[in-house]
Parts: sequence; structure tokens; C-alpha cells
Amino acid sequence: MTREMTVTQLATYLSGVFEDEELLHDVMLSGEVAEVSYSDKHTFLTLADGNYSVRCAHFSARDNLEKGAKVALRGSVSFYDRRASVTFVYKEFYVSGGGQKNAEFLKLKEKLRADGLFENRKQLPKYVLSVAVITSPDGAAIRDFIRVTNDYCSYVDIRVVPSRMQGDGAAEMIVNAVKKLQGSRFDAIILCRGGGSDEDLDCFNNENLAVTVAHSDIPIVSAVGHEIDYTLCDFCAGTRAGTPSIAGQIIGTRAAALWDDLTAASVAAWNALYQKHESRRRALDRLGLRIVGSLEARAAKLSRAPEALSRRGMYALEKKCESDRRRVNDAANALKVAAERFITKKRVRAEKLSGVLAALDPNKVRSGFAAVYKDGRAVGSSAELKRGDQIKLVFADGEAFASVTEVDNKRR
Repeated sequence: MTREMTVTQLATYLSGVFEDEELLHDVMLSGEVAEVSYSDKHTFLTLADGNYSVRCAHFSARDNLEKGAKVALRGSVSFYDRRASVTFVYKEFYVSGGGQKNAEFLKLKEKLRADGLFENRKQLPKYVLSVAVITSPDGAAIRDFIRVTNDYCSYVDIRVVPSRMQGDGAAEMIVNAVKKLQGSRFDAIILCRGGGSDEDLDCFNNENLAVTVAHSDIPIVSAVGHEIDYTLCDFCAGTRAGTPSIAGQIIGTRAAALWDDLTAASVAAWNALYQKHESRRRALDRLGLRIVGSLEARAAKLSRAPEALSRRGMYALEKKCESDRRRVNDAANALKVAAERFITKKRVRAEKLSGVLAALDPNKVRSGFAAVYKDGRAVGSSAELKRGDQIKLVFADGEAFASVTEVDNKRR
């Protein structure tokens, strides 16, 4: 006959079973410390032995224990009926040495260091515009990465490569994902996973995955766990980010640097052109003043001829002075006209260059027109496109994305 029980009745019954069972009291429990945390004056441990682990607690004490230490705890098994959870509450502990898991981690780390995998790692390029993110597509980590990246730069091309990020088979899936991305157009690969326990991050301490990360032709950013967590992938990757959000900041900053540098180059080109124009104009002004001054000085000298000259000589001299004065004026006027034409020509050229520079600014697309981008690069001709290409259209007031259905190269 099936017995009916409520959750409260079952929890109360199990609590009584644990209290009455003498084998569960005054027990010496041994194992390896997998996790340590503190709350007020309490110590909470996860004690592991092979594939098994148990939650332990020492109330009203903060024990100085480290992960990986082998310990023996003296206490009793307690059943917390409100959560239906089992905890080993200990009163004394004894440290017997370092843990096997930690020792294996350090041994593998030294082996990889000796093989040179921690040196000459592939670094990120100056500009990063497209990244492949190996992660769990449903996790909070990828959302944090995308949000922070877009805060710094909204035009980074982000492709999510789905993979398991913990548990059996996770390391092999990540290795396969990294290998498939080799030779692709991406500027960087991101290993993206949020925080978790040491067991959750075990796949990132896999030797095969660490070697694959170190030998990747594409720079890899290891954004695994919290800032205090270190895995072998952190040491083998070209860049370590303490969290997925920090990785987003790194990628977003390097993408925004491209626009900053283009803006600075445009300003520098305009300033150089303006300075050259002003220099030429000032030189022409100085030349004109020197010529006019020289001619006026000569005319003044001629006008001061000795009064002892005969009337005929005076008349001839006056005619010559008048003729010279007219030539001076004509020459000065001609130079002035030539200088104005030269300056006007240079000014028109400068305005045309300014218009060209302004037309190249993707943020100043005129109404009714759009700039076309493919794979992050501007498209200047229909010959650069083919059917099936994914393109981005940048308008004066926003952006749109489209797929090329047909290309007609007959129009010129």
C-alpha cells in the first residue's frame, strides 16, 4: 500500500533518522579541500574524495585552510530539514598534507612552462573588429561580454560558437571549436565562461586544451571564471581577462581605437593642407610687397634728377619716369591678379579635398545615400560583391543589413 507523506513529514522523519543513527556522530572524515569560503565567523568547506564531495561547516570559527589541502575533520553528520540538505558539522580539523588534485595541477603547469607554452604567446592586433566567442549561448557570460563590448564600440562583429563549458566532454568540444576557427578571418578568439567552482573550471586545466590554445594562430583571450581564478588556459592564452566583462572592455577598446586613429589622421591631413596653403599665400604677399617697394624706390630715384638738366632733358626724363611708373603699376597689377588667381586655385583645391575627406566620413552620409560595407570594409564597386554576400548599409540616420541577391556589373 502506498504511504502518503508531506514534504514536512518526510524532512522531519529524515532529521530524526540522522539524529538517532550513532554511526553518523563523532566521525573522523578525511578528504581534500575543494573549496573554502567564510561567512562572518563561520567556515564552509567542500571536502572531496575522488568523484564524491560533501559540504562541511565549522560554526563560530574561521579556519586557515587552503584549497588542495588534505585534512581530517572530526564532527557529526547533520540534516537540515528546511532545505533537506546534508552537512558535516565539524569541531576539530587536522591537516595531513597537500591535495593530490592541486599537486597534479602544479605538475602539469610546470611541464607546460618547461615546454615554452607560456612564452611568445600570440598577442591581439592593434585593431580588433571581428571576434569568435566560444561559450554557452544561453549563459550570462556571453550577454555580459556583448553588452560591455557594445558600450565601447557598436560595430564589432561578434560570432558565438556554441560549446559546453563544463563537465565531461567540454574540453574536447572547446578544442574542436578552436581548431575549426584556425585560418578564419577573425581577429581574436574569446574563451568566455562566468564564475564557478573549481570543478566547474576543470576543463580549462585540460592539457590538450592548454596546448591547443598556446598553438593557435589566432590570438586567444581567456575570459574564464572570476578575477581570482587562474587556469592553465589563462597562462597559455595571449591575453587573460579576469571576467567576460573585462574581455568585452579589451575588445571594445581595440575596436574603438580604429575610429579614433582615422579621426586623428583626418584632422592632421586637413591641418597640414591648411598650413601649406597659408604658407604659400604669405610668401606671395611678401614677394609682391618687395617688388612694389623696389619699383617705387627706383621711380623716386629717377624723379630726383638734377634740376640743372635742360628743359628737353627734363621733359624726356619726366616722360621716362611716367613710362616707368606705368610699367611698375601694370606689373604690380599683373602680379596682384596672378597672386589672387593662384590663391583662389589653391583655395578651391583645398575645399575639394575637404569635401572628399568629409565624403569619406561614414557618420556624414547624405540623406538619400548609403555607404556599403562588407566584412567590415567599405565597398567601392559592384565588382566587389557577389550573390549571397552579407552587407551593411550605413545611412545618415542609422544602419541596415542586407543580403545580395543579384549583381549587375554592366553599368559603368
